[in-house]
Amino acid sequence: MADPPQSRQKWSTIPWRFFAGTTLGLAVVGLASGTLTAAGQLTAIGVLVSVLLGIGWECWYRLRARQLSLLETPFYLAHDTEVFEHYRRLSQSLLAISHYRDPIFRSVALEQIADIAQRVSQIADGTLVFEGTETWRIVYEKLLRSPGLYLYRSVAWVKTANYWQDEPGRKSMAVNFELHDNERLNIERIAVIADQLWPTDAVWPAERIRQWLHDQHLHGIWIKFVRESMLKKEPELICDMGIYGSRALGIQELDDECSTVKFTLTFDFNKVAEAESRWNRLAVYAESYADYLDRFELPR
Repeated sequence: MADPPQSRQKWSTIPWRFFAGTTLGLAVVGLASGTLTAAGQLTAIGVLVSVLLGIGWECWYRLRARQLSLLETPFYLAHDTEVFEHYRRLSQSLLAISHYRDPIFRSVALEQIADIAQRVSQIADGTLVFEGTETWRIVYEKLLRSPGLYLYRSVAWVKTANYWQDEPGRKSMAVNFELHDNERLNIERIAVIADQLWPTDAVWPAERIRQWLHDQHLHGIWIKFVRESMLKKEPELICDMGIYGSRALGIQELDDECSTVKFTLTFDFNKVAEAESRWNRLAVYAESYADYLDRFELPR
C-alpha cells in the first residue's frame, strides 16, 4: 500500500544531508580504522556521532514543526522572538476583525485576508515576490554583498536598448563593478539579445548594448552573448535570471520597455539546481565576448 500523502510529506522534509552525512561518516571511520591509533579512532567516532546528532535534531525539529496543533503553535514560535511578534500582531488583528458583523466589511476583509494568507504561504515555501516595483534591487544588493557568496551568474534578456539603462539599473551595475573590482564576487553574465538590436547581417549589436557589454568586459566580468533567434528551438532558455551561488534564484519579468513587472526570488535549492542546468545549456549557444572582440574590431 502506498504511503498516505501526509506520510510522504513528513519523510520528504528529512534533509538529504542526514543520509549523506551518515554514509560519508561511516566511510571516513572505515578509512581511519586502518591509519589512526585507538585514541584517534575514538575521537573520529565521537565527532561523527556529534555531527549526526546535530543533523538528527534538525530533522526532528522540522518534522515536529509540521505536526504542531493550533494550540501548540504559539509555544513553538516563542523561541523565535521576531517571528512570534508578527504572530502576536496578526492574531490580535484577526480577533479584532472577527468582532465586525457588517456583511460587506466581512466579505471584502476575508478576500483580502485570503490574499495575505496566500502570500505568507508562498514565503513559507522560500519564495519572495515583488510586483510592479524596483524594491527587489535592495534584496538583490544584500544578496550580492552577503558573506559566503562568491559567484553570481546572470542571464540578461535584452529586448530594448534601454535595458538596465535607467537609474536603478545603473546603480545595480555600479554594485556589480564594485564587488567584482574588489574581488569580493565573481560575476558571469550571458546576454540574450533581441534580433532587432542585433540583426543577423550586423557584426555588432546596437551601440548602447555594445557599450553596455564592453563596459562589463573592461571590468573583467565574464561575458557571453547570443542572438535570441539562435534559441528558437529551446525557448525555455530565453529568460532574465540571476543565480546567487547555490543559495537563491531570481527571475525578473520585464515589459516591452524593460521595466520590471515582477521579480521572484526563491531559496529552493532544487530550483537553483534547475537554473544551473539551464545556464549550462545556454552557455553552449553563447559566444565569449572576449573571443569575439579578438576577431572583430569595435566600430569607431
